[in-house]
Amino acid sequence: MRDELAAFIARQAGGPVSIAALSALPGGTIRHAWALDVEVAAGPLAGRHRLIYLVDRGGAPIGSRLGREEEFRLLAAMHGAGVRVPRPYWRLGQGLILERVDGETVARRLVRERAFDGVRGGLLAALGAELARIHAVAPDAVPGLPGPPAGRGAADSQLDELERELAESGEPQPALELALRWLRARAPAPGRLVIVHGDYRLGNAVVHPERGLAAVLDWELAHVGDAGEDLGWLCLRFWGGVDFPGEPALGPKERFFDAYAAASGWRLPPDLLHYWEVFAHFRWAVIMLRQVRRHLSGVERNIELAAIGRRRAEVEWDLLRCLQEG
Repeated sequence: MRDELAAFIARQAGGPVSIAALSALPGGTIRHAWALDVEVAAGPLAGRHRLIYLVDRGGAPIGSRLGREEEFRLLAAMHGAGVRVPRPYWRLGQGLILERVDGETVARRLVRERAFDGVRGGLLAALGAELARIHAVAPDAVPGLPGPPAGRGAADSQLDELERELAESGEPQPALELALRWLRARAPAPGRLVIVHGDYRLGNAVVHPERGLAAVLDWELAHVGDAGEDLGWLCLRFWGGVDFPGEPALGPKERFFDAYAAASGWRLPPDLLHYWEVFAHFRWAVIMLRQVRRHLSGVERNIELAAIGRRRAEVEWDLLRCLQEG
C-alpha cells in the first residue's frame, strides 16, 4: 500500500514523494482508515502533509448512496463555503485522501476528560451553529446528491427504504413496527430541503482541546432532505452528546437547537423536533439490525458489528420512551 500511495500522490502532486509514516486507525464500521505523513519534494504542494486515507469496507449502511466522486465534490463545496471539514485532496478508486485534523472524536473523552474543560461548555452551541452553516449550502451546489422524489416528503421517502430493510430481517420487530406506523401517520408534508449530513453527532466531530470544534467528518450518508433529520439525530442517547436524567453530557439539547436557530434564522417547531427524534431512533435501530446481520451471516465477521447489534435493545427502549412522550 505504501508504494501505491506514494506513486499516486507523486502523480497528483507533480513531484517526488516519500511517505514518512503510515498506520491503520481504529474504529469505523463503514470504512478502513490510515493515517499518513507525506513529504512532497517539489511542485505546488511541496512540503509535509498530514493526511488520512479512507477506503470503503463494503456493506454500506442504509441511506449511503454517495459514490466517492460525489462525496469528494460535496467536501470540496463545503470546504469552499467555509464549513469546517477536512480539506479534500484526491479521490483514489473507492477511497478518499483528506487532510488529517488534530483533535478528539470519542464522546466519553470529550464529556469527561479534563483536557476539554475549556471548550466543553460551548461545544453544543458550536455544533448547532456549524450545522446551520452546512444547511446554508444550497443543494444545487452539489449536483447529483440523492433526495426525495418531487412532491414526496423527505421522511416518507426514507421510511420506504427503512421499511424494506425491516421486512428483510425475516423476524417480528414489534417495537420498530409500532414506530413505523407512528412515523407514517405523522410524516411531515414536503417542505424546505437542505443538504443533510446524515450522521451529524459526537463521534463525527473533531474537537481540539484549545480551539473547540475543528472539523465535521464522515459525509458518506449525505443527501438532500429535511433539516430536522440532522437536528434529531444528534440527540440520541446512544451518541452521548446531550444530557439525559442521571446522565450528564455536554448540556441540554435545547442549547443545540437554540444555537442552530440563532445561526440559521429558522427554528423547527417542537412537534416536528419530536418527530425527527423518533425518526432518528427508528432509523438507527434499523441500521443496527442490518449491521448485526452482516456479522451473523458471515458477510463480515466483526466484533464491533456484533456489539452494535447487542445494544439495539437500548435504542428500542429509548424509541418507546419517545413514542410515549408524543
